[in-house]
Amino acid sequence: MQNTTDHDDVVQGATDSDLERMLDDAYDVPAVPRSLLKRLDHAVEREWGVSPGLSQREASTLARAARRGSRVLRTWPVATSLALMIVAVIVLNSGTRAYGWAKLMDALGRAEVVQFTESDGTTVRWMSVTKGLLGKRYDGRSRLLKFKEGIALQRDAGDTQIQRRSFTRSSETSQEESVVIAFLLDNLIVEGDSIRQTNLVMVDESWSSASNGDVVLRVKLKSNTESVELNIVIDRETHLPKTCDIVGSDSSLRQVALSYPDTNTTELLARDFPSDLPVVDVATLAGGIAGADNQPLPDSAPSALAVVDDNTPGENEPPAVALFGAASLRWKPVKPSSLSSHEAVTQINTTLEAVWKKNGIEPAGPASDEELLRRVYLDLAGRTPNVSEVRSYLADKSPDRYLKLVNQLLASRDFATHLATVWRTYLIPEGVDLSRFGGTQSFEKWIGTQFVDGVPYDKIVRKLLLAEGRLTQSGPLLFYAAAKLDPDQLATRSARVFLGMRLDCAQCHDDRFEPWLQEDFWGYAAFFARISRPQGVLQNVSTVLRVRDVERGEVMLPETDIVVAPSFLDGSPIDNGPKSIARRRQLADWLTASDNPFFARATANRVWGLLFGKGIVDPVDGFGTQHKPVSQELLDQLAGQFIASDHDLRELFRVIVLSRAYRLSSGAETPDPKRHDFFAQMNVKLLTAEQMYDCITVASMLVSAEMGTGFNLARVGNSRRDLFLQQFRAPPGRATEYQSGIPQALTLMNGGLIEDATSLQSSGLLESLTVPFITNKDRMEILYLATLSRRPTSSEQELLNGFMSEDTAGDELTESLADILWALLNSAEFTMNH
Repeated sequence: MQNTTDHDDVVQGATDSDLERMLDDAYDVPAVPRSLLKRLDHAVEREWGVSPGLSQREASTLARAARRGSRVLRTWPVATSLALMIVAVIVLNSGTRAYGWAKLMDALGRAEVVQFTESDGTTVRWMSVTKGLLGKRYDGRSRLLKFKEGIALQRDAGDTQIQRRSFTRSSETSQEESVVIAFLLDNLIVEGDSIRQTNLVMVDESWSSASNGDVVLRVKLKSNTESVELNIVIDRETHLPKTCDIVGSDSSLRQVALSYPDTNTTELLARDFPSDLPVVDVATLAGGIAGADNQPLPDSAPSALAVVDDNTPGENEPPAVALFGAASLRWKPVKPSSLSSHEAVTQINTTLEAVWKKNGIEPAGPASDEELLRRVYLDLAGRTPNVSEVRSYLADKSPDRYLKLVNQLLASRDFATHLATVWRTYLIPEGVDLSRFGGTQSFEKWIGTQFVDGVPYDKIVRKLLLAEGRLTQSGPLLFYAAAKLDPDQLATRSARVFLGMRLDCAQCHDDRFEPWLQEDFWGYAAFFARISRPQGVLQNVSTVLRVRDVERGEVMLPETDIVVAPSFLDGSPIDNGPKSIARRRQLADWLTASDNPFFARATANRVWGLLFGKGIVDPVDGFGTQHKPVSQELLDQLAGQFIASDHDLRELFRVIVLSRAYRLSSGAETPDPKRHDFFAQMNVKLLTAEQMYDCITVASMLVSAEMGTGFNLARVGNSRRDLFLQQFRAPPGRATEYQSGIPQALTLMNGGLIEDATSLQSSGLLESLTVPFITNKDRMEILYLATLSRRPTSSEQELLNGFMSEDTAGDELTESLADILWALLNSAEFTMNH
C-alpha cells in the first residue's frame, strides 16, 4: 500500500475520462495489473472515504458492469459519480472485503523482514514471506528454515559449525501462507526428513474500522482437527499488521506484536550463521520446531547461506540442485507494464530511492546542465554536441527542455546509426575477417535501417535469426558468416546477446559455477544444426554458401556418439513431430515471446549497462546464479515497460535517460564506492573508438566528407573512419575500465585525424575562429564548448590568458588556437563520458 504522498500523486487531477479509461483497461486485459487496481482504489477512496481493496476478479467484474453501461458513461456528465456508484454497489455491498487475507499476504510480501518477540522476551521469530525464510532464536540457539530450497540450519551458542539438513514440506497450502501461519502460530513439526504443518485453510474473513483509524481484520483458519481465529490490527496506510490476537480451539489467547526492523535477511543470516563457520550436512532432521527442545533450520547450497528471491536463482547452487535446463533458473515471465513513460520514470526513481535508503546511501547531486548535455549526446547520438547545440540548450529556460532534447535525439538518424554500431559489436566479434563479404558495413547498414524505421526489437531479432539467402547478400547473413555457420558459435553468440547468458562454459563439460549441464548447451545449439552447410569443420566460409533450413542435421556431445535433441532453456516443450516447423523458427518464436523470462530482461539490462557502464546484472551477459541483480524489482519494471511498448528500444532508452539516477553527477564531495554499485552516482565511461572518431570530427568541424544529410554523421562506408577504428580500437572490456595502450595514445597525439583536426587548412573550427570580430577570450570559450561542451573555469581561463593574451594575433594566434585544441582533444575529460 502506498503512503499518503503516493496516494495524492495518483489521484491528483483525476477526471471522468480517467476513470472511464481505467475501467476500459481493466476490461481489456485478462489479469488486471496491480498499478491499475491501485489507481481504481484511490479514485474510490477519494470519493467515498474508504478503500475497497479491489482484487483482480472484482476489478474485472466492475469493468464488465461499466462496459454494459458504457453508452451512459460516455454521454452522462456525471460519469465519475455513476462509476463510483457501480463500485459501491458491486464491491462494498457484495460481501467482498477491502482488507482480506490475500491483501495481507501481499503487504507482508513487500516487507523485507517481519519480526516479533514472545512475551517471555527471550524468543524472537522473524520471517521473509517472498524469500520463504522463517527464523527463530531462543536460549542462545538459532534455527532457520528455507522453504524454497528445502534446507534447514541450526546452530547452538558456542558451536563452531553449522548443521544443515534437507527436508520436504508436506503442507498443501501455498508457500507464502505456510510461512505466515508458521510465523504466527509456530506450528511446524519435523518428522524424519519432512516438515509437517497442519493444513489450516482460511474459511471466513471480515473487517471493520477501529476508532483510531486502524482496521481490524478477523480471519478464521480451520482444519479437520482444529480451528484458529486471528484478530489482526492493520495499519490503514501500509496494510501491514501491528498486532495479532490468536484464539485457539480451546479458547486460549496469545497476543503478538509485530515489528518491521530496519535490517535485511542477509544481515540476519550473517548474524546467526556466520559465513566463516563450516557447514556440516546431517542425514535427517530430528524432533520438532515448535518447542525449545526442537532441532532444525536452513541455507541455500553446499557452501553458502544465500537468500533466493522468487525470480532469482540461489547463489553457488550446484546443477544437480537447480536443474536449470528444466527449471528456468526460477526466473518467471515478466508482467507487461500498464504505465505511461512518465509513470514508468517515477516508478524507476521510487524503486532506486528505496534501494539507496535500504543500503544507507546518500546519492550524488544532480549533474550540471553541461555535464548532462554532453552525456546524453554521447549515449544517444554517439557524439558530442556542436557549439550551436550547446548554446541553444543552455539558453533554453523552459522546464521541459531536457525532455525535448531526449525526444529529439531519439528521433535522429545519429541515434539509429550509433545503435547500429553498438549492436554490430555485440553480434559480430572483433577480429573476425569478413573482408570477402565487404566487411561489416552491410550489417551495420541493415541493422541501422531497422532502427531508423523504428522496427520493434523483437522483429529485428526474428529477422536476424531467420535470415536466408546467399552469404554474398550480406546484411543479417553476416551474423552467420562470422560464426562460420557453426551451431555452437551461433548458440554462444545469440545466448549472450539476446538472453544475457554465457552458455559456452558448458560446451565441453558441465558448468562448475552456473547450473548449466553440457546437454543444456548442445540442446540450445541444436536449433542451429539444420542450416544448410557442408559437412565437417569450416576453416573458411565461402561467399557462395546459402543459408536456409533443411530437414537434416544434428549435434552430438563432444567426443561421443550421443545425439542431443533441441531443447528450450526454460524447459518449454518443443515440437519434434514430422510436420513441425523449422527449428530456427521455433527458436525465434520462443526467444521473442512476451512470456520468455529472459529476452526482455536481458535487453533492458543491456541497455542499462550501455548507459551506466554496468548492468543491473553485471556483467550484462552474466544472468545465472553467480551475479544477482542490484534490484530485481527495477529489472522487472524496465522489462515490463519494454514488453508493453511492443519492444520499442527508443521507449526503453527514454525512460532510463529521464530517470533521476541517469541525471546524477559523476562527481561527489565525499567518495563512497557503494554509490557506483547502486547507481547513486554516474560511472565515468571511456569513449569507444567509434565515439572518439565522431567526437573529434564534430568538435573540429571536419565536415567535408564526414557528414551525411543535415547534421547526421556518415558512419557507414567512411574509409577514413574505418582506418582510424583499426588503429584506435581497444581490446574488449568494461566501459568503466581503461583498456587502451600506447598505440591508441600515439594515435590521439599525432595521428592523421588529430593532425587534420588541428590544421587551419582542414579544421572548420579553427577556420571559423579567424574571423576578426570576436575576442580571443571568445575564441577560447568556443574551443571549450566544441570539445568539452562547457565554458572554461576561472582557473582554466587564467591559465589560458597566460598562454594567449588579447594581443595575440596572426600566425601566433592560429598556432596558439591549434595548440589549445590539441591539448583539449588529448585531455582525459574529452576522452571520457562522465
